[in-house]
Amino acid sequence: MEFVVLAKVVPALEALRFDPGRGAVVREGAELFLNPFDQRALRVAIEMRRPGESVRVVSMGPANALPALREARAVGADRVRLVSDPVLAGSDVLATARALVRGIGPIGRDLILAGAWTTDSETGEVGPEVAGLLGIPVVTGARAIARTEDGDRFTLEVDTPLGWARVRAEAPLLVAVGEKIAKPLRPDPERVAALSETAVEVVGAAALGIDRALVGVAGSPTVVEAVEDAAPTRAARVFAEGPVEDRVRGALAALRPLLVRRAEPPTGIPPAPPRLDPRREVAVLATACDGSLDAGSLGPISEVRRALPGFWPSAVWVGPPPPEDATFRLEVAGALAGHLLERGARDLDAGSTAAAIERLLEVRREIASVVFPSDPYGREVSGQVAAHRGLGLVGDAVAAGVAPDGTIVWTKPSFGGRTLARIRTRTRPGVATIRPGTFAPSVRPGAGGGLRWDPLPAPRVPVRVVREADGREVEPGPRVEGAEVVVAVGMGVGGPEGIARLRPTVRAWGASLTATRRVVDAGWVPRQLQVGLTGRFLAPRLAILIGVRGAPNHMIGWKRARAVLGVNPDPEAPLFHDVDVGIVGSVEETVPLLAAPVARMLAD
Repeated sequence: MEFVVLAKVVPALEALRFDPGRGAVVREGAELFLNPFDQRALRVAIEMRRPGESVRVVSMGPANALPALREARAVGADRVRLVSDPVLAGSDVLATARALVRGIGPIGRDLILAGAWTTDSETGEVGPEVAGLLGIPVVTGARAIARTEDGDRFTLEVDTPLGWARVRAEAPLLVAVGEKIAKPLRPDPERVAALSETAVEVVGAAALGIDRALVGVAGSPTVVEAVEDAAPTRAARVFAEGPVEDRVRGALAALRPLLVRRAEPPTGIPPAPPRLDPRREVAVLATACDGSLDAGSLGPISEVRRALPGFWPSAVWVGPPPPEDATFRLEVAGALAGHLLERGARDLDAGSTAAAIERLLEVRREIASVVFPSDPYGREVSGQVAAHRGLGLVGDAVAAGVAPDGTIVWTKPSFGGRTLARIRTRTRPGVATIRPGTFAPSVRPGAGGGLRWDPLPAPRVPVRVVREADGREVEPGPRVEGAEVVVAVGMGVGGPEGIARLRPTVRAWGASLTATRRVVDAGWVPRQLQVGLTGRFLAPRLAILIGVRGAPNHMIGWKRARAVLGVNPDPEAPLFHDVDVGIVGSVEETVPLLAAPVARMLAD
């Protein structure tokens, strides 16, 4: 068996800045390093390698990626290949996947490993699209992997929205790994310095037989219309002077009117169009990996009705016929048609679901867009559909609109949430993924004769990733997406002990607990509680951020919160640029003073 690791060299986000005049991110001078998630994938490959087996690293990027890639050789990779050519500049996800596949070359019973995300884009779709182009199964979000004695079968533990699942699969296979699977290997600087210039093989597009028409800007099925600075939208009032009691008192006085002011929630949807034009259909995958209703599909269905005049949403159900309550919830959300792609109850994986979606697209050739949840299952399915059919894909969309020419334009965060990019697809249909919680679902039934399902037999594609067991790590209770009050903890709480001290106050507020990515990486709370670019997007009545630094990739998760209160001892913390009310003070002295008054305020 050969191990192939897909690696990307990324810039240090802290060194990037947005130039409004150019409408672009300035990368010049930014330090480059091997994406941390790919470093973990490399360690897994090296430690799983047996005598006689090799580990190859394949990357795509400019020539200045070479120093960082030499580190892969220094920690134990047998070969490192950089696919580098000016014609590749501007490649989107699909064009990048095409170039990487050519860089990988023929595969046998191999295991391809990649990081689940890259720190500069974080949509997690390159791996699934590479798997789609190679025609092999994909498993994402892996946090443990065990290899059988015969060598080409694997048991994996993967992250799920509520906890974990255990799956098994055979090589050839692509696995995208998360943070928990391993720590990155740290190269010896002297060993890196001793490597020759030829330690990394550099190969151009022509040598690999890459069709120039399928890569770069011209070969990318998505088009970036504009990039904008994701500037804070809240008018922060920060209380930093005087005794802590006065700071808390002033903050509470500033917070109260924000909670009393009742913004009308987007609970309704516009009337249905008089005619359902098939060219204006937006199909939304409504089933989760177990064949049940994915509640994360309800918000996107409602948003199509609200934000895309002239377009209309349909629900796609893969599996046995849906129960009545699921049909009712989809109708309330605004679905005007349903496509039932029937398969057995447990006879599903991402590959078989992708085949079912592709069957629908063969029948409904005029669909404008297909929308998937931006969770592990949704990324696996959407990536394979987009790769198989050569479709443009926009990952982690946070807004949608209609361009003057009548096409859909999606807005997504980029560069760690520092910018927002408006993107459209050149293909019909286009593909988009939307993070659960980004859009609010309608809760008011609309006028209509009921949602009806149009049955279509799904292809009998073999299931190649078998789900054996699953478990829950998130504490039972109301879904955090629907919580009125949410508390987010950052590294400033001091550790698991600090979180334990906060829990009585969190319960007194009737709040749900969430965290920043660094807290999750430290293992203090489950990954499923992470808020931000690679976590949840929430819209509570009140968000209370305690010990949070305020990195853009976290703060973007609170864009829809009605009011945000932040506590941090550092008056220069970025947090204070993107909250409604801020208190400069330590967690230990501030939170006890907030506990009872906030509870009373929330009860009013």
